Amino acid sequence: MSKYDKYLSEIFTDDNIYKTGNELNQILQEKFQITTSNARKVISRAWSKGTIQSSHPITFGNGQYVYFKNKTSLSINVIKEITKKNRPPVYHLLNLLDANEGIISYYEGLKITASPLRKEKEKSNTLNEILYMLEYLGVVETKNDSGITYIILSSVSNNFIPLMSQHRNNMIMDCFFIPDIRNWLIKHNFIDNKYIVYRNQTSPSKGAEHNNYIWDAFAYTNTTGYNTILGNSVERDEKKTLVVLDIVIHRSYMSCDVQGFLRRVQAVRSSATTERKILPIAVYQEISSHAYSQLKSLGFIMLNLGSIYGENIYPIIHKIKEIKSLILNDWGTSEEIVENVDATLSEMEKSGQSINLGNMKGDLFEVLMYPLIKIMHPYASIELGKVLKRKEDDGTHREYEYDVIVRDFQNEEIIVYEFKGRNSNIQIPLKPHDKPNTVKWFFNTTLPFAREVLQKQNSFPVKGCYITTARFSADALKVLNNINTHKNVKPETHDVFYDGEKLLQLLEEKREKHIIEVLKKYYIH
Repeated sequence: MSKYDKYLSEIFTDDNIYKTGNELNQILQEKFQITTSNARKVISRAWSKGTIQSSHPITFGNGQYVYFKNKTSLSINVIKEITKKNRPPVYHLLNLLDANEGIISYYEGLKITASPLRKEKEKSNTLNEILYMLEYLGVVETKNDSGITYIILSSVSNNFIPLMSQHRNNMIMDCFFIPDIRNWLIKHNFIDNKYIVYRNQTSPSKGAEHNNYIWDAFAYTNTTGYNTILGNSVERDEKKTLVVLDIVIHRSYMSCDVQGFLRRVQAVRSSATTERKILPIAVYQEISSHAYSQLKSLGFIMLNLGSIYGENIYPIIHKIKEIKSLILNDWGTSEEIVENVDATLSEMEKSGQSINLGNMKGDLFEVLMYPLIKIMHPYASIELGKVLKRKEDDGTHREYEYDVIVRDFQNEEIIVYEFKGRNSNIQIPLKPHDKPNTVKWFFNTTLPFAREVLQKQNSFPVKGCYITTARFSADALKVLNNINTHKNVKPETHDVFYDGEKLLQLLEEKREKHIIEVLKKYYIH
């Protein structure tokens, strides 16, 4: 064994010792008074003879390999130690995995590593490149379930099925408050209401894309404290500030979240052809002290859900987690689901935030209808929050979200349900057909689309049913009564529409007294 190999063997006596190529090269130069080029050759020969082990083909910043003891591998702790200095996005990804029971989604990986969706610069790594590195090192694995890609630590991959199910619930929880947060920001003039793009609970792995990066939501604002441009709307639009949101509800907001958010903001600023101001807003339920200090020093706006909705929001969050878990995993009985919805609505009333949490109240009505749908269709498959997509002739993609789609095998039909949980004094209008929350939007736009898509996959006829706690306008009722005579639309066992009064009658027939009590208490007055 040469003096070089002997010395290198002495350096790497411990499994946890590692050196980057530059560090090892410098050590050899100082020890043996040799040139950089010769030190590089010594390292290369030692690796080829098996004296030391190399991370080849994986590099850790500036094209450097890492060297370590022969016949060992790099542990996750060692990789974290290396990447903390040399590849921070990888370090943040591993930190988040460690803090999150060993699992995150690909979507969260894009956020935390600030990875571009498409590679633009040679030095910027895509998430796929980072995952290739970690998979090669045996640290992580990727799994797909129901259209969501998960990143899982190899050490917990044997338990991946329950982990994926639970994490999907967590992702939905992060999306659950976004519509109400959006409304709160509009109400308090943080953002305009003209153009808002946000992640939703139906597709929790799909975020809002802007400038080749992913955001939980983005919008624009003219709010500056004092607006000097009042007349020219075109000039105002050009001067608008981009508002980007980072929203984490299901866990504590961490330092790695701050770094991922900051890097994305910096990337957008550096890529802009003209200077546009950016207003970053972080929304969270809990936050670590380090993350809080970082956001404060950066000047980012910080919104704690408790400061928006009051401290009573926390038991509401807890209840919603329980409800989502019961339904998504099909664990709970109908009575347990209704009981949880009742308790959650009660907490909302106590918090005094029922108006501000209007979207959530509508979502809870959909949950409340789930036991009714199961009773009405005992021999059926039930899909909640289904998104149907179609590629148009011009190459664009069109899609709509549906509250519930039922495949009723007993009656051999598919029924598409539209739910609207509104106060009973609100009126659902007939038209227009091209705007949501109207009768024609459902029966003339989204239902025909569903029929076209679903009948390519099934031989059953596709029918529809609109259920609301509100009431329909007079012209809407006239049209609905007419539709109710059409066998190609009307389900076999019930009508095509139910307002608050008709819904209570239906529930009475089904002997669903608890649901009736909840509806009368919170929706139908």
